[in-house]
Amino acid sequence: MENNNKMSSEELQAVVFLLNNSYYGVPILQVQEIVKMSSITKVPNTPEFVEGILNLRGNIVPIIDLRKRFYLPKVEVLDSWKILILKIEEMQFGVMVDQISEVEKIHSSLIEIPPKVVSGVKGDFISGIAKIKDRLLILLDTNKLLSHSEKEMLQEIEV
Repeated sequence: MENNNKMSSEELQAVVFLLNNSYYGVPILQVQEIVKMSSITKVPNTPEFVEGILNLRGNIVPIIDLRKRFYLPKVEVLDSWKILILKIEEMQFGVMVDQISEVEKIHSSLIEIPPKVVSGVKGDFISGIAKIKDRLLILLDTNKLLSHSEKEMLQEIEV
């Protein structure tokens, strides 16, 4: 039993998704569910990266376009995209991604601290870079995806 606990502390289970031909991962414990891309209602006077809101079984969930959040090139939203519903600090929000790849167990020895050029002021939501097989996986700290004021603003949208 003790061995199991040791193993889990050395491994991170992450939901891996594709965005702009790069692989990203978020801790599985922060993923509430994965839903198909559906009709998102635009909300006026919200930051550029907030795509709008989604009615998810009676709950209003703010949806973030990670492309805009990460300053990636804008592309047409496709029906094949998915929405990853995340829950942090009792707050629920969705992020739009190109596709869900898998759930990956990542040993801590494969995770490196991101270089300063990657994790600067605009990229402090990157918690690490994992070298897995023949690809790099950018690990996101979902708690830092949004600033404190942005979280407050999204909570107001949720209500």
